[in-house]
Parts: sequence; C-alpha cells; structure tokens
Amino acid sequence: MTVRKTKFLSSLLAISLLFSCLSGCGEGNKRHFVMRTFSTLGSETDAGAYSEIISEYTKSHKNVVINDTSTTRSGSYKMELSLASTYRGAGTPDVIYYSAVSDMSELADFFMTVDDIRKDYPKFASSISEAAINSAAADNGGRYCIPVRGEWRGIVINAAMFRRSSLRIPEKWEDIVRAAMHFEKNKKISLFANSLEESGPLIEYMVRGLGGTESLSSAMKGAPDKNWDRVLDAIGQLDELNAFPAMSRGAFDSLISPSDLKHTSSRKQPSPVELFNSEKAAILLMDNSMCGQINADIDTGYIALPEVGSAFTQAESTTASHSYPTHALSGPVYPPMTANTLPSETTTTTSGKQRHSPDPMTTQKKEAKVSDSDSPGGTNENGLYVDFTEGFYITKKAYYDKTKRDDVLAFVEFFLNEENAVKLCNQYQAPALSKISKKTQDRLTNKSNIYNGVIKSVETADSFIVSTQTQENSFFWQHCSMAVACMSKGILTKKEALGMIADTQMTIKDIYGSR
Repeated sequence: MTVRKTKFLSSLLAISLLFSCLSGCGEGNKRHFVMRTFSTLGSETDAGAYSEIISEYTKSHKNVVINDTSTTRSGSYKMELSLASTYRGAGTPDVIYYSAVSDMSELADFFMTVDDIRKDYPKFASSISEAAINSAAADNGGRYCIPVRGEWRGIVINAAMFRRSSLRIPEKWEDIVRAAMHFEKNKKISLFANSLEESGPLIEYMVRGLGGTESLSSAMKGAPDKNWDRVLDAIGQLDELNAFPAMSRGAFDSLISPSDLKHTSSRKQPSPVELFNSEKAAILLMDNSMCGQINADIDTGYIALPEVGSAFTQAESTTASHSYPTHALSGPVYPPMTANTLPSETTTTTSGKQRHSPDPMTTQKKEAKVSDSDSPGGTNENGLYVDFTEGFYITKKAYYDKTKRDDVLAFVEFFLNEENAVKLCNQYQAPALSKISKKTQDRLTNKSNIYNGVIKSVETADSFIVSTQTQENSFFWQHCSMAVACMSKGILTKKEALGMIADTQMTIKDIYGSR
C-alpha cells in the first residue's frame, strides 16, 4: 500500500470518527443511555396508547433507549413488592407510572416532589391542574405523583323524565322519595337503574352526605357510626317503594327459598345502562366506563344526591320485617319542571352549606365547581367524584444524574402535553389538564354530552373528593352491598347488617345459618 493511499485512508477514518462523534454527541451533547421505566399501563386498553406515546418520544430523542416494564393494575402488587428492593440496585427505575396510594409516602426517600423539581424548573408539569396534583398527594403531604387522568363517578338523571312527570329535579330527600313513589305508582319504573346488589356507590354517597369521610372510615375501622344506621333505614324505605330494579335470586339461593324473596327474579336482569337508556329508570349511578354506552339523545344532567332527611328516618326497626313509613310527604307541591324552570338558584343544605343545583349538560349555563369537604353534607356540588389516583413519579437517582435529568423530565412532560394526555384517556377518563383547547374539547365532547360536563367540571375545579371505592377497598364495598341487599329482603335485620358491615370476616351464612 502506498504512503499516499495510507494517508488518505487515515484521513477518511478520522473524518468518519469525527462525524460519528458529532452524531453521538448531538442533541445538546447528550450521551446515549437507557431509561428504565415501570408502569401499570399494561392492560389491553392502555398498552397500545402507552407504547405509541413512548415510540413517538424516542423518535425525537434518539439518544434514549426506553427499557419499559409494564404490568396491569391487578398485577401492580408485584411491582410494589419489587420497588423498594430495586431502588438501591443497578435496576433502579428512572420513572414509574403507579397508583397514588397512601403508602407511597414510605418511599419518599426515593422520589422527587413536584415542588422540589419546580425549584430548578418552575414550569415543570404546568399543564396539569394543581387541584389534580393536590388530590394525588401522599399522606405526608408530599406531591410526588404527577397525574395524567382520573377515574370518575357521578349520579346522572334523565331530566326529561322528571319534567314530563312534573317532578322537581331532586334537591331534598323528599324529592327522591316523591319521585320513587310517582314512578312506581304511575309508570312501574324504578327510580334507580342500579340494583341493591350494586349499592356500594349509593351507600358511599349517602353516608358521606351525612357525615363526610369520618363516617365512611368509621365502618372501615369496624364501628359504623349513627349515620350508617340512618342510611340503612333510608335504603329500606326506598326499597319498599320499589325504587330499585329486581335483583337476581342466585345470590340468595343457598340461604333462603327463592320463592320467599320479593323484588327478585330468576331471569337475567338488564344492565343499569340498559334500564336507563330504555327509560325504565330515571337515575343512574355511573362511572367513566359506562359513558360511551349511554344514548346521546337522553337529556342528562348530574345531581348531588340530597342529604337523607330526618322525616324519613324515624323508623328504628331492627327486625327482619321492615315497615317503613311513607306518609311523611307533606310540604309544597312543586311546579311542573320545564326547560326554563330547571333549578339553578343557590339553595342551602340541612347542614347549612350552600350549593348550586346543576343544570343539564345540554344547556349552556356554567357548570358548578367540584368542591371538597369532609364536613357533613359535603358531597360534590354536581355529584361528580374524580379520583386522580395514579400518575408519574421521578426517582431521585435519575433526577440527580445530570446526564439523565433533562431527558427524564422531557419524557414525563411528553405524556403531559394535551395530545398525549388525552390519548391516555381512552375509557372516558377525566384529563388532569388545567386547560384543554377548544378544538380538542369539541372533539372529545362530541363523543358524549356527559363527558362534556366532566371535562368542564374538572377544568374549573379547585379540589376533588376522592372516592373510597378503590381496588384496595373493593372487598369492603362488595361486603356492604350484600349486607344491605340481604337486609332489604328480610334475610338480615338492620342490626345484623350493621354487624356484618363492621366485621368483614362475617358472612351471611354465619348469621342466617345460626338461627
């Protein structure tokens, strides 16, 4: 090989190395590295959107290789078991997407708070509602979790059914009882679309309305307070008025002869959504998973379930045969409900707290804000519960690694932009965004007028009530529902039902079988 050719090849190699170095040190002289992420977005409904967003991120951040470990929510306990043990090792994740459960505060030493990050990056997570970030705070007050979406539940009414029957949109407990009597007597319609087998959300609304979260937690601690007694009486009264659809007999077959059970059926029962869509029920307790199933033509609106009135809780029966009075219905005769007379004035609850009655979502009036109160009568003004109970966490190890920090923050911010945050709301979840553009809002609300109301409420909310209907508490609420269902059918007395609610280890057979 000649000296000239050797010099030429050496020069060519040097140039190649230079270009290689430049390309490797591009994007602000960043080195290539692997970003380790853990998530609970591995379900069939979430995995596609999550993977798509990660793919888009890596297209614009070619120096980053994402090593993602995803599981489903139901399998999240596996991740939880491995979290503490991995943080000090080589497998420490840089970012996780996980639930905002209270015990995450035990891992505070491993995570950055939003507030600490904002000391260096004041605009970090600025697209996310402060109310949403606050609602996902740990028990120690630390704001470690950056939520993207929230599950929600609400009490939705068919406003047209109330108007046609000259019934008032429920603002007082008397309105609920009067409506139940009217629909059962005149139209053979149940007021609620949800049966007592699914009464957990209804019980939560009613108990919280009377005693706030303290009353709810009293039962979870094994000592239901007096408000539970009042709620069980009220549910019994409503059941006497056929306010709930028939339950399946199957749940009671091993306990009592099905022929002895009233308001039950051996046939398969329509779903709550089917009953609501067919106007066989006027009120639906729903969550975001039902949103796309409701007929768009129905004139829907949210209500806050009125506080249980004392006039309807006089019965102190603790026997199996309930005889709930329905005579205490004296009071003003409400005028026919028309489109122009839907209540929008400020009213006062029995606890002295003011609230605005919501308009149906098809009107153009301002939606009531979602309020947060643990005091009696402190349910949301528009009956909407939004739980921002999951989101992103950034580990301290990643944040304090200056070669990673910018990319780690950029990764999380990429999920927080409007397009991607909405993309993750694939089951009508509520975006945690503080502001949604009109174009995106129009596209989303075309799906459902109910979803329209959710988005507007979340966007203007100062705070949120977090539901106790969580995965961690699901057994407790199933237990409550069965106790209440059995009480209403005379299988348990009210006292026995309260005892079963207090002791989640107790079964119906334990009580009924010992007689």
